[in-house]
Amino acid sequence: MEFTALFIAITIVMLVAWRGSRSLALALTAAVLVACVATYLHHATDTLKLSF
Repeated sequence: MEFTALFIAITIVMLVAWRGSRSLALALTAAVLVACVATYLHHATDTLKLSF
């Protein structure tokens, strides 16, 4: 679900960058980048339960 939200957020950022102001687009890009890094770190630190 969070990946869908990130995809929609990136789409909104692209639309703002195309139609809106540059400063708003840069601020939204920074916010989405922080959200992407937070999501990555959340999933990268999960332990895998593997049994061989």
